[in-house]
Amino acid sequence: MRSASAFTPSCGPDVDAAGGRSPAVDGSVAVAVANLAGQLPLSLTLHGQPRQAHCTYVWAAGGIVLTITTVIPERGLAFELISTYTGHRDSDTIAVHLALGRGRIGEIETYRHPRDELNPDELARACAYDHAHRLSEALSDSGRLVAVELDEHTFAGLERVE
Repeated sequence: MRSASAFTPSCGPDVDAAGGRSPAVDGSVAVAVANLAGQLPLSLTLHGQPRQAHCTYVWAAGGIVLTITTVIPERGLAFELISTYTGHRDSDTIAVHLALGRGRIGEIETYRHPRDELNPDELARACAYDHAHRLSEALSDSGRLVAVELDEHTFAGLERVE
């Protein structure tokens, strides 16, 4: 399920009482941006056996921040990976991956990616593949055979509403 909501950042006198836009003293205008959230279907197998995994996304700040979270609730395997991609048309993309569970206590890795290879507003599909790759690496670190599969249904939720 995908939901979209619009909000106007609280910018002091720039936002009128109804939450609409009004010119600021310097002539700038507060702009409403869409936030999207939903499920990202993916298939996870370990040693050839399908495993339960819940994957969601949240797209915020007008599309320049994308967070993808995968939770594996299985007893003895419980694991969570939270990947956040932040980028702007004038900068590289910073990816932060937080791994929890399976002996990890808040393990964080940070990477800088060239914008033309990975960015949340134009290449969200690449972000999903990167998240799947990190998930596969994290789960296979103990010699497990891991497969994380994404298909066109996965990407339907990441199609931007322009």
